[in-house]
Amino acid sequence: MIIHKPISPKAHAMIDYVLVGALLVVPSLLKFHKKARRLYIAEAAVLLPYVALTKQPLSLKGIIPMETHGRIDPFNIAQFALQTFYKRVRRNRSSLIFNIAFTALAGITVLLTNYDAKTSR
Repeated sequence: MIIHKPISPKAHAMIDYVLVGALLVVPSLLKFHKKARRLYIAEAAVLLPYVALTKQPLSLKGIIPMETHGRIDPFNIAQFALQTFYKRVRRNRSSLIFNIAFTALAGITVLLTNYDAKTSR
């Protein structure tokens, strides 16, 4: 059974950059607890170089093969999901909804990405 995965490496990269931006902006806008904001800033600091260094059309420098990026992504999604149980996320309705929505969007992106597609970088 062949499953069509409509998200190209370029579209995946665009989504990743938007998600990193959301990690940096949304927690402050919604006034999450300081420790939750720091957690999301730390995640963005780890994810941005990972995205920017993946070999895809929007990379700054294509060092990490897209296939490797695809093998790492599920671990990132699992880590986002586990954050739901972090006290500073779980006890605030806005941060809980943000974390669940973020995890779902990232998860759907991973599931629908064609990591094997040819990239121009």
